[in-house]
Amino acid sequence: MKIHLATDTQLEEITKHDHDCPPSLLGEVVEEMLNRNLFDRMITHCCKMVFGSFNRMKELHSMELEDFLQIGRTAVFKAVKMFEPGKGKSFSSFVHMFIKQRIVECIKFLERDRRDQRNEFRDIETEDGLNMFYFMPSQTNVEKFVINKIMIEDFLNQLTERQRQVMELYLKDHNFEEIAEMLGRKGKGRSLNKTYNDAMKKLRKGA
Repeated sequence: MKIHLATDTQLEEITKHDHDCPPSLLGEVVEEMLNRNLFDRMITHCCKMVFGSFNRMKELHSMELEDFLQIGRTAVFKAVKMFEPGKGKSFSSFVHMFIKQRIVECIKFLERDRRDQRNEFRDIETEDGLNMFYFMPSQTNVEKFVINKIMIEDFLNQLTERQRQVMELYLKDHNFEEIAEMLGRKGKGRSLNKTYNDAMKKLRKGA
C-alpha cells in the first residue's frame, strides 16, 4: 500500500477499524497521519475533556492549544510503539486514552514544578525587602519550559543507551574523539559521530 497516496479517510479507517493491522504498516499510517496533522482533532477533544474549555485551560495554566497539540503528537508517536494489535481494540481508541492520560500527567507535572519553584523563592528577599518570587519568569515561560523538558525526555527515551550516552556527552561540549575515549572506544570518534547523527535523525522523525 502506497501510504502517501491514501486519502485522509482511508488512513483514519485503518486506525479506527483494522484491529489486526501489522505494526510496520500501522507505523507508516500513523507517521503519515502525523505529517498531515490528522490527530490534532483528537488531541483537541482530549484537551476539552480534561479542561472543559480552552478559556479554562488558559486561565489555569497560561498555555496555548498549540503547546498541548505538541504534547499530544508526541504521545501518538509513543503510543504506536506500545500498541498491541489483535486484542480487540483499535489503535484509535487506544491512542485517544493514551493522549488524555499524557495530558493529565503533564498537568500534574506542571503543577508540581510550579509549586516547587514557588516554595523555593517565596521566603527569599532582596536587600530592599522584595520577595524573590516576583523576579521569577512569567508563568507562561516557566510552563512552556517544562513542556519542552517533558517532550525532550520523551524523545530521548526513543534512543538506544549508546545513542543517549553520545548525545549527552556531545551536548556537554566533548568532541567525538573525547567521547570515544570516555566510553572506552579510543580511536572510534568517526563511528560515534555516525551514532550521534543516527540519534538526531531519530529525534527529528519523532518531533
